Amino acid sequence: MTPSNTLLLLLSIVAAFLSVPCSSFGSGTATSAATIRVADISKDLSAIQECRRSAYANEGKDFSTLLSAAKSFCNADQIQKPGYICVIAQAKDGTVLGTADLNTRAKIVNNVYVREEARKQGLAQLMMEAVEDSLSDKLPTTLKLTVQSKNIPAISLYKKLGFEAPGVYGFLDATPFDFLIEMEKKLG
Repeated sequence: MTPSNTLLLLLSIVAAFLSVPCSSFGSGTATSAATIRVADISKDLSAIQECRRSAYANEGKDFSTLLSAAKSFCNADQIQKPGYICVIAQAKDGTVLGTADLNTRAKIVNNVYVREEARKQGLAQLMMEAVEDSLSDKLPTTLKLTVQSKNIPAISLYKKLGFEAPGVYGFLDATPFDFLIEMEKKLG
């Protein structure tokens, strides 16, 4: 048995033990809530855009009034360019519940987002793990991301996944300011 087959068998056993359906570890990880996979932009783009627009649904704003960065996020402009992939969490009915983008050249993760109603189910962690798995070269590298300092749940997740914030010390919730923190994780 090859190491790859052994890993797939081990993952299937763990998933069975946890009562998590896992019909397709090779093409995506299935959970009771969603399937985690790399998006096929030609087929998934409109569902990704609909998911991202949900981030602004509760603000009562007309989509046309959003700043250019928010419009770019909602339109998924970045992942339509060469050198980018998007990992999605997709419900059984086809609804995209979350996204995580990867610049495969620069090894930068961004636009990690989970719909409000799908949070606290582990989808962000599964998407981040799938982002790491999608790196094709598997050579030693550093994966980077930025996160708002007030986004404590995201920072906690990234730390749990092994990301560090070089040069940031102390308690982030002690300051009234919201700033970007660059985090990184050494791979390989």
